[in-house]
Amino acid sequence: MVIAILFFIFCCSLFVAAEPAVYVLPTSNVFGGEIENSNDMVEIKSSEWEGKNLSLADILATRAGIQTRQKGGMGSFQSISIRGMQGNQIAIAIDGVLLQSFGEANLGGIDLNKYEKIEVYKGHIPAKFAANGMGGIINLVSKDAAAKGGKFYASYGSYNSRFISMQAGTPLTDSVLWTSNISYRASDNDFTYLNRNGTSYITEDDFWTKRKNAEYSQISGIHSFTFVGKRNSTFRIEHGSEAGGIPGREEQETRIANSVNDAVTASFEIMPKDENFDFGLQGFAGTEKSISKWHRTLDLLNYGERNQLTEIGLLMQNGGGQGSLYLASSIIKTQFHAYVNYQYLESRNRSAIYPNYELSNTVFQGSFAGTFAPADFFNITANAASRFSRQKHESGKFTDVSSLVDSTFREKKRNLNSGRISLNFENVFFAVGHYFRDPSVFELFSTSFGILSNPDLKAEQGEQAEIGVSYKSKNANASATLFANRIRDRIVYRTSGPFSKPFNHNEEGKVYGVEGELSAELFKWLKINTNATLQNPGNLPNEPKEQYYSSLLFILPYSFELSLEGEAHSLIYRDRAQKKEIPGNAFYHAMFSYKPTDKTKISFYARNLTGGKYEHIYDAIPTPGRIFSVSYSHVF
Repeated sequence: MVIAILFFIFCCSLFVAAEPAVYVLPTSNVFGGEIENSNDMVEIKSSEWEGKNLSLADILATRAGIQTRQKGGMGSFQSISIRGMQGNQIAIAIDGVLLQSFGEANLGGIDLNKYEKIEVYKGHIPAKFAANGMGGIINLVSKDAAAKGGKFYASYGSYNSRFISMQAGTPLTDSVLWTSNISYRASDNDFTYLNRNGTSYITEDDFWTKRKNAEYSQISGIHSFTFVGKRNSTFRIEHGSEAGGIPGREEQETRIANSVNDAVTASFEIMPKDENFDFGLQGFAGTEKSISKWHRTLDLLNYGERNQLTEIGLLMQNGGGQGSLYLASSIIKTQFHAYVNYQYLESRNRSAIYPNYELSNTVFQGSFAGTFAPADFFNITANAASRFSRQKHESGKFTDVSSLVDSTFREKKRNLNSGRISLNFENVFFAVGHYFRDPSVFELFSTSFGILSNPDLKAEQGEQAEIGVSYKSKNANASATLFANRIRDRIVYRTSGPFSKPFNHNEEGKVYGVEGELSAELFKWLKINTNATLQNPGNLPNEPKEQYYSSLLFILPYSFELSLEGEAHSLIYRDRAQKKEIPGNAFYHAMFSYKPTDKTKISFYARNLTGGKYEHIYDAIPTPGRIFSVSYSHVF
C-alpha cells in the first residue's frame, strides 16, 4: 500500500504541473438502453456523500422506499430493502458488471470513495443488466478518464476511523486515456455500548463496555484505460482486500475470530456508437476468496491451542460476457442482449465438521427491451427476459454435521421468465411486470457457520405495479409513486438449535404504499430535499409503515456551507410473527464545510447528534452511536 501511495503522489505532482485539458468522449444515445422515464432511475452523485464517510446502504436509505439495517461499525454487514424487497432480491452492479457475491451482498464492504455516482432502479431491472433479482438494481459508476487531473481525499474520525482516497488520470496518447483510484479505510470500531450480559429483560446486571475484536481495514482500487476511436472501448480492473475481527453478539464477544476477503475483477467493454444499427460487447472475469476463522474455547474462555482454529470459506472463479444489438428508427428503439456467466466454486474448509466440495453454476440469459415513441410526450416501453441456470455438484461432499442436507444431490436446472410494460407520458407513468429471483449459490450450498445448505430451493417469483406522477421546474422537482409488490415462494430462514436453514415460505408476501420526493432551490442560499414513504408491509420484517427524510443545505457567506439532515421511521418488527417489536425513532446529522478555494474543501461531520442508534433487546449486535469526523479534499 505504501508503494501504491507513493506512486500516486508522484503521478499527482506531474498532473499538477501539467496544463489542464479535458477530453470529451463521443457519446451514444443508445447504449443507455430503452428510453428511460425520470421515475425509472434515481441518480445519486458523489457530492452527496463526500465528507460524510457514509456506507452505500446509508446513502441509499436517504431515498424514498429504501430501508437499511446495520450489524456493527465500519465494514460490518449492511443490507437494504426497496419497497419491501429484501437485500438478496436486489442486484448490485459496478460499471454495468454484475457483482458476483457468495450470497446477499454486504453493502458495508463497498468503499464509495471510488465512485462518481450511484444509479438506483427501483422495482425493476433494465434489460441491459441481465441481472437476477426482483427488487431492482444498484449500479455503481466509477470515475472515468475523460478529464485530466485528479483528486485527493482524507478523513479522520471517531474510533480511530481513517480514510484516504486518491484519483489520478491523464491521456497517455491522443487516443488512450488512463485513470486510477486507490482507496484505504480502517477503524478500530471500539465504540461504547450497553452490554445486557445475556439477560435482555433484566437491567440490574447491564454494564457499559467497549466493543472488542471489531477492527476493520480495506484497501481497494479501480484502474481503467479508455481507447477513443471509431468505436470506443474500456479495459477496467477492480480489486479489493479487506480484513477484520468477528466480534459476535454482546455477551458472546469473541477474542480472536476474524475474516478476510480478497477479490479482483477485470472487464473489457466495446461501446456502440450508431444509434440506428450497432452492437456492444462486454466480457469479464474475476475471482474472490473469503475465509473465516474462529476457535470456540479461545474466543469465549481464552484457552486452547491456536493451531486448532476452525476455518471455513469459499473460493469463487467466474467469467462471462454479454453481447448487445441495438436497432432504432425515429420512433422505435430496440435492444437485444445475450448474457452468459460461469462460476466455479471450491470450498476452503479446514474443520472436522465442515466438508470440502466443488460446484459449478452456469447461467444463460436473453433479454429484450423496446420503446415505441410516437410523440414527444408519450412512449411505451416493454422488457422481457428468459433465464436458464444449472447448478452441478462436481466433486466432494457438502453434507454437514446436522445430516440434514441431501448428499446425493448432483444437478439442478431452472428456466425462468420475466416481463414488464410501462406507459410513459410527460409527467405520468404506469408500469406492471412479473419478476423472478434464482436462489443464490450461498442459499443452495452454504459455507457459513450454522447455516445449512438447501439445494432444493425453488425460485422466488412475483408481480409489481407502479403509478407515478412528477413535476419539474427550473428550481424544483417533485414526484409521487403508488406501488404494489407481491412475492411468492419467499426464501426465509428457519432456526432449530444452533442451525438455520433456508426454506420457501408458503404464504405470499405483499407490500403496497406510496412514496413522495421533493427537491428545490428555494433561494440561492437554501436548497431542500425531502421524501416520505407510507406503506403496508404486511408481515415482512424490518419494514416500517412510515419513513421520513429531510435535508437543508445553507450556502453561507465567505464560502461556508451548513447541511442539516433528519430521518425517522415508525415501529418495525424483527420477525414475521411481529413479536420482536422495535419502537420508532428519529436521527439527526449535521455537516459544516469551508471552501478556501474552488478546488479545496474542509468539512466537519457529526452523525446521530442525539446519541445514536436505539439499543433494544431484539438488537443484540451493537452499532455505533454518535460519530464525528473531519475531512479534507482537493481537486487538481
